[in-house]
Amino acid sequence: MPRTVKILLACAALLVPVLIYSVRRHRQAQAAPTDEDVAAERLELFEAARRQAADFSKLATWDRVSGADPYVIKPVPHSKLVVGILRGANAVVVLDRSLRELERLPAPASPSALALAEDGTVFVTGELATHVARYEWRGESLVPSGEFEVGDVRAIRDIAVGPRGMLYVVEEHTGRLVLFEFAKRGGLLRRGQLKVGNGPIRLERAEGALVVDCLLDHALVIVKLDANGALAQDEPIRIAHDGPIWSFAVKPGRGGLLIAAGGVEDHPLDRTIGAFGYIDSFVYLYAVDLDRRVARREATINVSELGVVTPKALTLRTQPRVEVTVSGYGSDQLARLQWQDELSQPPDVTTTVFLPGTASVTELPEGALAFADPLLDAWILQAAEQPPRVMRAPDAAEHERDPLVRVGEALFFTTLMAPSNRSEGPLSRFTCETCHWEGYVDGRTHHTGRGDVHAVTKPLLGLFNNRPHFSRALDPDLTTVAFNEFRVAGAKSERDPWFSLAPSEAPWLSPLGWRDGTLSPEMLRKSLMSFLMRFNHRPNPMIVGRTRWSEQERAGAELFRDRCETCHEARLSGDVPASRLPFERWEEYVMASEGAIVWGKAEYKQTGIVPYVHERGARVPSLRRLYKKRPYFTNGSAPDIDDVLARARFLPSGFWHEAPQTERSPVPEAGTALDDRSRSALRSFLDLL
Repeated sequence: MPRTVKILLACAALLVPVLIYSVRRHRQAQAAPTDEDVAAERLELFEAARRQAADFSKLATWDRVSGADPYVIKPVPHSKLVVGILRGANAVVVLDRSLRELERLPAPASPSALALAEDGTVFVTGELATHVARYEWRGESLVPSGEFEVGDVRAIRDIAVGPRGMLYVVEEHTGRLVLFEFAKRGGLLRRGQLKVGNGPIRLERAEGALVVDCLLDHALVIVKLDANGALAQDEPIRIAHDGPIWSFAVKPGRGGLLIAAGGVEDHPLDRTIGAFGYIDSFVYLYAVDLDRRVARREATINVSELGVVTPKALTLRTQPRVEVTVSGYGSDQLARLQWQDELSQPPDVTTTVFLPGTASVTELPEGALAFADPLLDAWILQAAEQPPRVMRAPDAAEHERDPLVRVGEALFFTTLMAPSNRSEGPLSRFTCETCHWEGYVDGRTHHTGRGDVHAVTKPLLGLFNNRPHFSRALDPDLTTVAFNEFRVAGAKSERDPWFSLAPSEAPWLSPLGWRDGTLSPEMLRKSLMSFLMRFNHRPNPMIVGRTRWSEQERAGAELFRDRCETCHEARLSGDVPASRLPFERWEEYVMASEGAIVWGKAEYKQTGIVPYVHERGARVPSLRRLYKKRPYFTNGSAPDIDDVLARARFLPSGFWHEAPQTERSPVPEAGTALDDRSRSALRSFLDLL
C-alpha cells in the first residue's frame, strides 16, 4: 500500500472519533434540556454563590454545627436515673427513666467516653479533652468532684472502670489502650499502656478482660487483665474481619466471653458489578476462650436483609437464652435475634419499625431500651409493645440549623439516597457511612473495578474547599458529586436515581425540621450539597489549648516548606492558587480550631505509588487530620506516617514517595532519604494538620 494512502487512512482513523463526538455534542446542544440539565445549572449557580460568600479560613467545624449530638447513654447503678453525654453540646446530662432531662453539667470538650463505677461515680472524657472529669451524687443531683490530667493521651474515644480505682481509656491518635490508677492524693497515675491497633473507638471490661474495637484494623482485640486489674503480659487475642466492626457487646459465658458484634460484611468489596457489592450490615457472635486463647465464630446474620443498616447500637443477653437486639444508624428498623438452643442454628427474628441515627443503647432494669441518637438529636425510649418515645435534647443553637443541611445529613448517614436497594448476593443495602465512619474512612483498600487499580477510602469532610474531588479528581464540584452519588448508590436498585421522596417514605424527617412535603430530585441533591458544604473537619486534638509550635514542630514546618509544600500547598482552597498562605502565617492557621489549610492542590502527580488511579497519577490529596486516615497512599501500602516518611526519596528526577522502577532499572534508585532527625521533626508537624 502506498505510503500516502497509509497516512490518509491513519488521519481518517484519528478524525472519525472526533467527528462523531462533534456531531453528538451538536445534537445534544440542539436537543431540549432535560429536567436534570436545568436542575444541574441551578445547583451550579447555587454552589457558586455559596463559594463566593464563604470565608474558607473560618468555616465552622462540624462539632460546632451538628446539634446537641446525644452520643452515649448508661443507667446509674442502684438508681432510677440515667446519664448521657452530648457530644455537640459538651455536656453530661441526668435523665429520668422516661428520658426527660433533669440536669445538665459541663463536660470535657467533645465528650465521647462515659463510664460509671458500681457506686455510681461518673467519669467523662473526650476527643478534644486533656483530662478525665469525675462526678459524684448528692442525693439525686450530680456534682463535679475533680479533674485528672491525662498527659500526652489525646483523641480519647472510650473509657471503662476497673477494680481498685483503675480507669482504662482508648485513644484514637496513636492507637493505645492506657491504664490509669487513682493516686492516694486524688490524681491519676499512668500504670501501663499497650498499642492495640489503629482507630480504637470502643472499649468494654468483662470477666478479667478488656475488649477493644479497632475500627481501622477491622478487629476486636481482647486484652487479659491480671487479678489486680492491670494489663496482663499475654499477647492479645484478635478477631479480624475484612471490613470494619462498628459496635459490640460482651457478656461472660460459655467458658469465657460471648461477644456480639455489628459490622460490614466480612467479604472484600466488589466494584466489578457496576455498583458497591458485598457491603451489607451483619451481626456476628463469637465465643472467646481466654485460657486457650481461641475465638470461635458461632453465628453470622445479615441484618441488612432485615432492614437494619450500619448497626452501631446493640445489646446482648445470655440468660435465659442468647438474645441480641440491634438497631441501625442508617435505617428505621429494630431487630431482635433470639437463639433457642445452638448458636449455629438460625435465630428467631422479630423486627419493629423504629428510628434511624442510634449510636448507643443501654438496657434499663425494667427491660426497656434507651438510645442516644445524634442524627435526630434525641434520646429514644423503646418499651415492650409500645411505639418509640422520642425526647429531644435541647440545643441553644437549634433555631440556627438549616433543615436542608439536616436532610442532607440524613441522606449521607441513612439509606435515603438509595431507598430501593436490595440485599441479594452481592447486592447490598448500605449508606455512605458503610465506607466512611463518621465521615472519615474505614481502613480498607478497595478494588476500584478498573484493571488492577486499588484505592483507599478518603474522608468526605472538608470537600467544600478541596475540589476537584477524589483521587481521580473527575468530580469538578459538589454538584457533580451529588449527581454521581445518587447514581452510583442505587445503581442496581432498578429505581431511577432521579426520584422524589414522599413524606410517607421517611416520616422521621419531620423532627429534622423538614415539613414542606415531598422532596423533589433537585431538592434532594441540594440538601446533600448543603450538608457537604457544612461537613468540615473536627478540630485536631493535638492543638487543643495551644497557640504556638514547639521547637521540633517548627523545625518540621520548615522542612515541610522546603521539601513537601511544592505539592501539598498551604492553600485555603484546593483549586485557587491565590489562596496559598506564606510561611509566616502557617502557625496562626494550623493552631486555630478550624485547621483550615487544605495542604493539597488541584493537580495530578506521579510519585511512584502505583498503579496510578489516573493516567497522569493521582490528585494531590489533602493532608488534614492524618491520624484519622490510615492507611496511606492511594494504594494503601503505607500503614503509618513513619512508613510514609521512611520511603520518601529525593532524586535528580524530583521527589518520589516510592522510588520509581523502570525497564532499564528494575531496582529503585537509592536517592536521598530523610534522616532520623528530619523524620521526627516532620512527624511532629504532620501531627498538627
